[in-house]
Amino acid sequence: MLKIGIIGFGYMGRFHQEKIARFQNAELTCIYDTDEGKRREALKDGIQAYESLDEFFKADVELVVIATPNQWHTPYAIAAMRSGKNVLCEKPAAMSVAELQQVAACCEQTGRFFTVHQQRRWDADYRAVCEVVGSKRIGKVTTIESRVFGQRGVCFGWRADPASGGGMLYDWGVHLIDQMLMLYSGEGGRVTSVYARILSVLTPAVDDFFEIVLMFANGVCAKVSVATFVLQKLPRWFIFGDRGTMCLDDFTGTQGGISRIKGEVKGFESVVENKEIGPSRTMAPLKAEQIEHLKIPKEDDMDLEFWDNLIKATEGRSMPYVTMEQLMRQMQVLEAAFLSARKNEVVKTFI
Repeated sequence: MLKIGIIGFGYMGRFHQEKIARFQNAELTCIYDTDEGKRREALKDGIQAYESLDEFFKADVELVVIATPNQWHTPYAIAAMRSGKNVLCEKPAAMSVAELQQVAACCEQTGRFFTVHQQRRWDADYRAVCEVVGSKRIGKVTTIESRVFGQRGVCFGWRADPASGGGMLYDWGVHLIDQMLMLYSGEGGRVTSVYARILSVLTPAVDDFFEIVLMFANGVCAKVSVATFVLQKLPRWFIFGDRGTMCLDDFTGTQGGISRIKGEVKGFESVVENKEIGPSRTMAPLKAEQIEHLKIPKEDDMDLEFWDNLIKATEGRSMPYVTMEQLMRQMQVLEAAFLSARKNEVVKTFI
């Protein structure tokens, strides 16, 4: 039985409790939280609750899950590994490249692993995108747009506090950037430039809006946008290929469509007159028989894939899916985005 402890028994701590409960060979045995109410909740569930971090690290557990505000990720991860535990941390991995380098050094020194909860690699919408891009169903991709928009208008709880590592770039931005980076690897998948606009629209202290443009060495342009105050919808994904287009409306990965032309793209003489756009043959639509509509790939439920791998990694039967090399690359892109926004210029990279 794999014994697990959680630091931070709030929303995400409870999320991980539910995942652990679905495995017969894993058990949540203890938690640490500074909030007495959270400790009482754990005790009601039959879980040991520590109010001392030192006592928590003495507990007989093999894996520590860190589900705290962002500024505590690095010190808690290092302390956990020094006490002999492997670590699963909530994103972001750290607050800077320098912090993550400290974590990486501690991994080397202790022989423990550190990984991060990048579970959105297994979202149905993202896996549909991976399949279409990888299979070249819409030809060679030139541009990928990924966005998450909300309506509330402000960041929630500690995410509105800069001292806690709040803001949307450290929150949703980490997930969306990770998805883009995982689409491409090798020399052609290197990020060659980063441009970012980062704004505080309705949450004064932290960013609640950002747009980031990543240019890859293979010529693909990836655009990532997050905003907390948007009252009209745009698609979750919009992808341009040199033979067709993919649109996914939401996280289900089932709404939207894939369209491509039949045969070769050489320009079309046969078009449909469209009076709404005036005398423009360039923007005139094609005839229906020139376009085919493909089904969106249906993706199986992979809700437990991340945790299944994590348990195997803790038992020494696998390597963690989310590696330090991937995390370092992600953090380098984040830092380039912050730099770009401060300078209002494109930052040249080779990440």
